[in-house]
Order: sequence, then C-alpha cells, then structure tokens
Amino acid sequence: MSISRRGFLAASIGAVALRDALTPMYADAAVDAQQPVGELCYLSIRDAAVRIRARKLSPVELTQAILARIDQVEPKVHAFITLTRDIALEAARSAEKEIMAGRYLGPLHGIPFAVKDTHYTRGIRTTCASPVLADFVPSFDATVVTRLKNAGAILMGKTNLPEFSSGSSGNGTNNPWNLTKPTGGSSAGNAAGLGAGMFFGASGGDTGASIRGPAALCGVVGLKPTYGRVSGYGVMKLSWSVDHVGPMTRTVEDNALLLNVLAGHDPEDWATADVPVPDYTRALRRGARGMRIGIPKRALIEGFHPDELKAFEDALTVFQKLGARIIEIDFPPTLAVMGSAHNIIRICEAASYHEPFLATKAGLYGPTAVRADVEAGALITAGQYLRAQKMRKIFVKQMLAIFSGFDVLITPESVPAGEQTRAVLNPHSPFNDTGFPGMAVPAGFSTSPAGLPLSIQIVGKPFDEETVYAAGFAYETETPWHEKRPTL
Repeated sequence: MSISRRGFLAASIGAVALRDALTPMYADAAVDAQQPVGELCYLSIRDAAVRIRARKLSPVELTQAILARIDQVEPKVHAFITLTRDIALEAARSAEKEIMAGRYLGPLHGIPFAVKDTHYTRGIRTTCASPVLADFVPSFDATVVTRLKNAGAILMGKTNLPEFSSGSSGNGTNNPWNLTKPTGGSSAGNAAGLGAGMFFGASGGDTGASIRGPAALCGVVGLKPTYGRVSGYGVMKLSWSVDHVGPMTRTVEDNALLLNVLAGHDPEDWATADVPVPDYTRALRRGARGMRIGIPKRALIEGFHPDELKAFEDALTVFQKLGARIIEIDFPPTLAVMGSAHNIIRICEAASYHEPFLATKAGLYGPTAVRADVEAGALITAGQYLRAQKMRKIFVKQMLAIFSGFDVLITPESVPAGEQTRAVLNPHSPFNDTGFPGMAVPAGFSTSPAGLPLSIQIVGKPFDEETVYAAGFAYETETPWHEKRPTL
C-alpha cells in the first residue's frame, strides 16, 4: 500500500465534525496533532482511539513509535520472547487503509497490544518460556487473540513468563521502575512492557496471582475476571479450574475497553459462561457514593509491608471522601486450609496437562520447579484431589454469604517488589478458588525501598466486573498514580 502518513493526516478534513459525532465517552477528549511522537507510547487507549478515529493519528505512526520505544527499552526490560515487528507493521497498514475507507471498527482499531506467550498465535511460536515447546507453532489463534485482531488491534509480540506460568519469577524480565527488582509472575512481560510503554494493552493469565501480582509490582492495572467470563480456548493451562484469562492496561478505563472485546461465551471453551456481557465503560462513572466496601480485619493484613498498609489506608480515606461506607469483615475459617487445597488442585491439574510432555520430553524442562510440581501432582490420589475440591466448594459458599453484605472488597494487593510479607491473608489465590473478579489498581509508591509501585486490590461478586470498574475508576480519578512513568 502506497498511502503516506501525510495523506492520512490530510484526510482529516471534517475531523472536528467527526469528533463531535463521537460517543459521549470520547466527546470530552482533546485531540492534539502536535503531540511529540516520543510521547505517543504513553497515550491511553482511550486517547489514542480518539486521535485515530478523528484521523489525527495514523495506526502506522503509532506502531512505528511503539517499535522505536521497544528498540530503546527492551534491551533493559526483556519483556518479549517473540517480537512480531513485520506482522505488526502489516496490520497497521491494513488498519490505516480500513479507517481511511470509513470502516472504523472501534476503540481498539489500530492499537498495539501483546499477549502472554501461553496464548496460541497462528504461525507464531508459542513456547510458554520452556524448552519443551521451543519450536511449537500453532495452526490457529486463541479465542482472545482472534477477538483482539477482529477488533482491529495490532499484535506486537509474545511476552515473557516463568516456565509454563509456574512461579513468581519474571524469568529475566526486569521491573521498569527499578531494573534490579523483580516483576512477579507469571504475566511478567505484560506488566513490565506496559509500564515501560511498549504496548497499550495485553492479555494475561492468572492462576494464583499471575495478572494482579505483576500488575501491582509494575504500577499498572490488571483484572482477573470472573471464572468463565473470558475464554481460555487456545491458552495453555497451568490449572484448568483456577486459571483465568484477563486484560492488563495502564488505566482502569482502558481495562474496561479491553474486557469489552475479550469477554463472552465461547462454544470452543466449555468453561465459559453463557451470560450477557455489558458495555463495561458505562459503569465507569457511577462513582463510589453509597458504595459499601468490605475490608479485611486488621489481624489478617497487619503482616503486610508498612508502605503497602499506608497505601491501603490512604485509599480507604479517598473512598470515604467519595461517599463510600467502609465495613470491616472477617473471612470464614476455611481460609486457613484453602492455601493447601489450592496447591493440591493446582499441581494435580498441572500433572494432567503435562503428562504427555513428561512421557516424551521430560529432559527438556528448564531448571525450575515445574517438573517437580507436576511429578508431585501425579502422586496425589483422586480422593485427595476431590477432598480439596470439596473444601473449595464450602469456601465458595461461605464467601458468597459474606459478599452479600457489601458491594466490593478492598485489600492490600502486594508488597514493594522484592520485599517480603508475613500477612495471614493471601490476597490472590482465594479469589482464584472462588472465581470472583479481582483487579489490581496503582495506589502509590514505597518509601523504603524508595520509588516502587504499590497497589490495592478490588474484588467483586461473580460476573459483577462493572462494580469493580466503578470503584477502580472512582479511585483512579481522584489519584495521580496511573499518570506516573518510570525513567528508563
């Protein structure tokens, strides 16, 4: 295609009328054609979409800016396993041509994104960061990849993770806020790449923290949706009954835009729920007035890092000023055994997935805990597995009863990267076991050590991501943390 970027900008005759005709979501957005290309990489999806739809920004220019940013910072961050440079530029040219022809597909059209390297991508290696799958090239795309491509988004590449998503190490990915600090796992490359400005959104996976934990450590937004809200078809499993696929972005609003595309029933995935999918952006401006917010009793969280506890308390103050009511709650006694039950379920199901690899490629596993975990899982009896699932069912029933008394639960999310916690409450895996939606939202920076992101977690009732987003957006609007950028 020979169309020039200058020609794309010249086609903006009537752009003011176009902007005025946009939906209310975009109506108040400024369009700044003079914004330096170097700043394009940190636009929100919302703002980039306004410029693209109004033909003030070409998808090709945006993709080229992102590639330039990748060239600049990827040698320091190591977010990618596979970078699809040529595929991205081809998709950007196609998006530009479609928009020029009046076939605008929506707010992800022309927006660069990435996916964790557990997601099948047709014709592109999908390795799970393991020598076991070093040469595996799928013949089809995961459902979430298909949905993103159908929305016009531009795949930049496959991101790094610990081998087969097992563990909290970033597998060589460095934290953009401090390159000597960890990113957490397993969606490490997604979180670090977003924080470093290398793409605008990503799809990750969460079995026990793997979206929310890295998002918290890298200062971005990560949502683990309700189990069954997003298809896992074509996404390699660590543990099928607790795995969740979900969006990672730099803002709450961008996260809602991404979930609008990712969510929905998939006949290829029996675990997806056939329930209506709302427009999540409509809930953003509900506000927090009158919202009932549950918080854990102090004894459950007092072992968190002091900086994280202060960020949590400061966030509650913001919500109270917004008109929310804070309700202290206790967790059911089954919480004490759910950590063990979670681990039994996780390694048993992982053993089932890895059985053919252990039979034929056992020697190829890397020097990680994966092989030991799955071999241990193979030794657990069916009775032990079923007892763990029975305990999980009791826990879910008890948690549903507790959640009937409030709208969302807010917890401390994590600790500054590399620090330790002695808290009784694990803020992550209990909500993989229940399947409730949970979102990490930036909530400040640490003082000791200095300058590392802090986060809160907002947990909702099943299939009520709207209220999670409403609370997150209300808090984000009142705080500056999502606007901060690392120096690389």
